[in-house]
Amino acid sequence: MAQTVPMKRVVIVGDQTVEYRIVKEIRDLGATGYNYHLVHGYGGGGERPRHGEPGNTKIEVICTAELAHRILEHVGQHYCEKYKFIAFLDDVEVIRGEKFGHKPL
Repeated sequence: MAQTVPMKRVVIVGDQTVEYRIVKEIRDLGATGYNYHLVHGYGGGGERPRHGEPGNTKIEVICTAELAHRILEHVGQHYCEKYKFIAFLDDVEVIRGEKFGHKPL
């Protein structure tokens, strides 16, 4: 079985109009990579996107716990009040942890 290391996955879902700015800032904070794609959904604000609205983007980052918390804090401070966004993190196990910032002991 492949050796795994514990990491965090940050998930950010919200207004697609600022996705390029957010992913640049995530890189500037130290992320070594990310994925993002167009998503549709339903929540407290109703169905998104509605006719004439920009779409939603879902951005995912695998990283260390320290970086995950910095990303969440940054998104919370700069985006959650002005745009329709949610952000959360969860625990993941990855192989090749060094690709995501894991430093072996």
